[in-house]
Amino acid sequence: MNEKQQQRKWVREEVVILVVGYFKTKHLSSNELADARQKISDFLRRREEILTGAPVSDIFRNYAGISLQSARIQSLDPETHYSGMQGTRLQKEVVEEYLNNPEKVCEEAEQVYDKYKDRE
Repeated sequence: MNEKQQQRKWVREEVVILVVGYFKTKHLSSNELADARQKISDFLRRREEILTGAPVSDIFRNYAGISLQSARIQSLDPETHYSGMQGTRLQKEVVEEYLNNPEKVCEEAEQVYDKYKDRE
C-alpha cells in the first residue's frame, strides 16, 4: 500500500463515525470500549476498500489509530479533563455539532453505515 493512502487525512464521514462512536461508548468498560473501537476500525477499513477497490495496509485506520483518534475526541469532550491531545479542525467541528444536536449527527452516522452496509 502506498504512503499516500496510509497518510490520508480523515474525511467527514470517518470523523462522524468516530465522534458518534466515542460519545456512545465513553462510559463502557474497557473491554466493551475495545470491542467498539475494533468495530469502528473494521468498518472504516472496509469503507476504504469499497471506495478504492484495493486492500488497505495493516496500519490504515487500525485499532491503535482509532484509539489515538478517540483520545483526540476525548480532549474535546467538555465532560472530561483530558488535555493530552488536541483535536483537528474537522474533529472540533463535528464534536461541536454533536454537542449542539446529537440526534442530527447520530442520524448522519447511521446514513454513513447504511451507505456501505451492503456493498462489498
